[in-house]
Amino acid sequence: MPICQECNISVDPEWTVCPTCSISLLDDGKPTRRPVPRDERYASNLSWYYHLIPVLTGILALAAGDYLVSESDPLLRTIFPPFCLIVGGWIGLILLGIIASYQSQKVK
Repeated sequence: MPICQECNISVDPEWTVCPTCSISLLDDGKPTRRPVPRDERYASNLSWYYHLIPVLTGILALAAGDYLVSESDPLLRTIFPPFCLIVGGWIGLILLGIIASYQSQKVK
């Protein structure tokens, strides 16, 4: 199997772009986009389990939103819990960014 020169993973011979680093696998020399350096990736300095924070905050917000409108009319029960899920996930992403910035300050 061919190997991507940028991230050293094996790729399918039919692929034209590496799925991990988005570098062109063709020999024409045309880059598909600028490769993102490792330090510019969002929260790349954290372990995998930290990336569950947005999922957990979204689920907790969904449960809270469902509980808050359990006695309301059907329209509010349809709209409010998904809105809480989205806002909870967004808050989780903000928390993840804050934790990642604290971790990067500790390392330096």
